[in-house]
Amino acid sequence: MPRQSAPRLEAASREASPNTPFGISRSPSQRVELVFALRNGGVLAVTHDLGTPVTAESLERFCTELRQSLGGAGDWREFGDAWAGTGQRSYVQLSEVIGFTARPAR
Repeated sequence: MPRQSAPRLEAASREASPNTPFGISRSPSQRVELVFALRNGGVLAVTHDLGTPVTAESLERFCTELRQSLGGAGDWREFGDAWAGTGQRSYVQLSEVIGFTARPAR
């Protein structure tokens, strides 16, 4: 009986090639998806490019800074995604935000 070898795993950090199908990337994301809960009961979803790969530490640091900014005196904050992503720009008046969720974008 032929001996079967264990399956080989590919490295997770391999860069995507130019021929990679749209939406598939093997490199770590630099984008964060945020959903803000507003005082008026609405929600606002934005995507923000951190400029560096999202790790547990970088996401925690970003969320800590954002929590400290909430409820300010009418401060506006810009959230933007890279043109290579969605190109989205969002402007949020942080005094109107009562909470938010954050997760790495896929």
